[in-house]
Amino acid sequence: MKEYLKSAAIIGLCLFLIPMIIVYASGYDTGKLLKTIEDANGEETHGASLDIINEETLIGILAKEIPYTYEEEAIKVQAVVTRTYMARRILGIQSKGALKGYSVEEMKAIWQDDYDKNYAIYKAAVESTYYEMIFYDNQPIEALYHSASAGKTRNAASIYNKDIPYLQSVDSKVDHISKQVRLAKGKTTELIKTKYPELIVDIGTLENQIQIIEKDEADYVKSIQVGNVTLKGEEIKELLDLPSSCFKVYASEDELIFDVRGIGQGIGLSQNGANELAKQGMNYKDIIKYYYTDVMIEKYEIQN
Repeated sequence: MKEYLKSAAIIGLCLFLIPMIIVYASGYDTGKLLKTIEDANGEETHGASLDIINEETLIGILAKEIPYTYEEEAIKVQAVVTRTYMARRILGIQSKGALKGYSVEEMKAIWQDDYDKNYAIYKAAVESTYYEMIFYDNQPIEALYHSASAGKTRNAASIYNKDIPYLQSVDSKVDHISKQVRLAKGKTTELIKTKYPELIVDIGTLENQIQIIEKDEADYVKSIQVGNVTLKGEEIKELLDLPSSCFKVYASEDELIFDVRGIGQGIGLSQNGANELAKQGMNYKDIIKYYYTDVMIEKYEIQN
């Protein structure tokens, strides 16, 4: 599939994928591996500290990003998604959002006697999807994902104000995760003032000074007014530590009550949705193509 990548990209991609052909248990040398550049904030840039990407690193990321109790096909989905996400950054198509996984020592400390069993689950997902990545228009996609949607994933334009053809809104009715978050009125305004110190509200009638201005097609809040301040949905989600920006808000005498659906920003793959679809018998390739619109899954082959 040389047609998918130009010569410069092929070199970088080969360096990324060569470690994937190593059978870890066989004891082959895994030291000569691709290096990526990461700044102190964990975001890849050009010219800071070096971080080695290898099969063990990919497994460590899977262990941190998706539970080992998930269905085998759902973990395969995450393996392909993660490989694609990382390759896009290694090739310099995208610079921000580096992933950090568990080290072997951390996995051993977390799993203890179950280390070998749990490690094998993630290793199998990596091995069974060797070389596979997700492409759109001859490039690895920006493989965004989240823990659970609110019943429907979001169009990327909802947050990024830019249409991305493969990050469209799709139904995900298998997601049924919700949570009620209760915050004291004073605490709510205090948290908002950390970013908007100019906020002016009357705590006694706070519920009358909150208005959701706009929601997107998936029912996530795009903008909300609190007193004299207008915030983006993702802003208030972060400031108040809400699971997602898909919420309704009510008030009691002393508290604001947020009924929240979903976990995360709601764009791209729903991990919980993938797991539920896997339970229904859908394979990992079909799950990927369901959540990412009009993509291709290609097995990259190293050319000798």
